[in-house]
Amino acid sequence: MLKSIDVSVIVSTWKAAAFVQRAIRSAFDSEGITVELIAVDDASPDTTFDALKHLAAKDPRITAKPLARNSGPSAARNLAIETARGRYVAILDADDAMRPERLAKLVALADRTEADIVVDNMIEVDEAGQPIGSEPFLKSPDFSVSRDIDLLTWIRFNNPMTGGDTLGYLKPLIRRSTLQRTVVAYDTSLRNSEDYYLIADLLAEKARMIYSPDADYFYTRSASSTSHRLKPDQTLAWLAAEERFVARHGEKLSIEEKAALARRGRVLRNVNQLVAVTDTLKAKKLLASARLMASDLEGAAYTLSVLSKVALSRVLRRKSV
Repeated sequence: MLKSIDVSVIVSTWKAAAFVQRAIRSAFDSEGITVELIAVDDASPDTTFDALKHLAAKDPRITAKPLARNSGPSAARNLAIETARGRYVAILDADDAMRPERLAKLVALADRTEADIVVDNMIEVDEAGQPIGSEPFLKSPDFSVSRDIDLLTWIRFNNPMTGGDTLGYLKPLIRRSTLQRTVVAYDTSLRNSEDYYLIADLLAEKARMIYSPDADYFYTRSASSTSHRLKPDQTLAWLAAEERFVARHGEKLSIEEKAALARRGRVLRNVNQLVAVTDTLKAKKLLASARLMASDLEGAAYTLSVLSKVALSRVLRRKSV
């Protein structure tokens, strides 16, 4: 048994039997620190938990736990964090991986700056682990150097489907004592964007966050990822989560933070209407689509703009005859 653990790597799994070993191997390839790995399976209908139990039986550094019913990644991560023993917890998606030096660099940065949260840039890869393009995930000059990320910055750079850099995809290393002190946990009503709200809550509680431009995390772009197949229940969950965040922290937010939240709220309502209208159009419910459009004219303008661009791109891709 490990006497002193630097990092508890947290992995939430669901139907991950084919690829989770790559993620686990990358965690234990970490150099210069001691690591444990806690994998919580979200009631997978396949052999994922059997694979985790087999790995845990061979390596005492691995703890494998199941959820009794499918509850989403937030519930799985909360259970893993409750089980963690490390000074820090690090989030690792089951289909992702990281460089051997990554965690030691992040721990050193957190120790040196006394940060509660540290994040780094990423490299996007395909399902075979091959890089997609030559640039890192965050491309703008804003994130070309190490810097603090406060709540205002976190909100401003988390507006989905607007283009530009989005910070919410970054996988954090978090001081475990900060999670215990603030009693902040993952929102179990969310099945995506859960990292955004966890970090937002911590920053609202005055946690300090440091960003490193080193791209040491391999983020897998998967065709089956829920991040790229939004559904109405997911976007409605975003809107409800925004309301809860404001209810928790609204009184202590600055004028600038409130303004940034208002802009983000407008973006989320736009995306929610786009997803809902698209869903009704696919179901050929034209009257329902018209009612949705009429309920929010600013959202309707956004929805028409996006759908027009999609239609135009399809026309332009057609071969001439």
